[in-house]
Amino acid sequence: MTWAYRMQVDLETTDLHAAAFDRAGLQGLSEEDGRATAWFAAPVADLPVPGEWEDLGEVDWHADYQRHLAPVTVGALTVAPPWVDPMPPGALVILPAQAFGTGHHETTTGCLALLQELPLRNRRVLDVGTGSGVLAIAAARLGAADVLAVDTDPLATDAATGNAEANGVAIDVRRGSLEVVAGSFDVVVANLDTATLCHLAADLIGRVAPGGVFIGSGVSLERVGEVIAAFSAAGTALEVRRGREWAVLVGRRSP
Repeated sequence: MTWAYRMQVDLETTDLHAAAFDRAGLQGLSEEDGRATAWFAAPVADLPVPGEWEDLGEVDWHADYQRHLAPVTVGALTVAPPWVDPMPPGALVILPAQAFGTGHHETTTGCLALLQELPLRNRRVLDVGTGSGVLAIAAARLGAADVLAVDTDPLATDAATGNAEANGVAIDVRRGSLEVVAGSFDVVVANLDTATLCHLAADLIGRVAPGGVFIGSGVSLERVGEVIAAFSAAGTALEVRRGREWAVLVGRRSP
C-alpha cells in the first residue's frame, strides 16, 4: 500500500523537518506547483507539517516521484536527477535524497545564478549547509580550485559525497558547521534559513577573504529585513536579489 501526504508547502519547508519525516518512515518526497508530497507505507500521526492523507492503494510511488522531478536549467548549468534519459550534456547529476538541494527550489536556483556571475576559476569556495552538495559541485564545475562543503546532517554529507563522486569533481565534505572550517574563502555561500543566517552572520562574514563575496539564501521576502540587520551589525551591507517568494543576499568585503 502507498499513502501520499499532501502538504501546502514546498520541499524546502519540508526539508527543515527531514529528521522527523525520516523517523516516521519516509519513502520519498516530490513537489508539484510548489506543494510537496511525502510518501509513506501507512499514515503516521503527529507529523510536523500540516497535510492531508491520500490512500493511493497499490501504486509505484517511486515512479510517480521520478515523473515529477525534471531537469532544471539556470544559466549555463543544468541540474538533473540520474534517471533522466537522455541526460542533458554537461548536466550536474544530483540524486534526490533526504538532503535539501534537488536544484529546483528558488533559493537554490538563485544561488546557482549568482555563482555564475562570479570569477570562480582558481578560487576557494565554502558552502555552508551543503545539503545534496549541488552548490559546491556547481562551484567546482565553474572552475573553483578548492571547495569545502559542510553540513551538520550526516544524511547531507553522505549525499554530497556521493553526488560529488557521480559528477567527477573533488570537493572536501565535512560534517559540522563553521567550527570545522579553517581559513578564509573567496566565496562563501550559505543556503540556510533566516534564523541560522542571523545567528551565524558574524562568523560567516569572518570566513570571507578580503575582496571576497558572501551569498546567502533561504530567506523569504517577508524576513529579508532580519537578515540585513544581523549582517549590518556584523559590519557588512547586503545587496538583495528578490525572487517571487524568496531572496538571495550578497555581501562583499573590501580588498
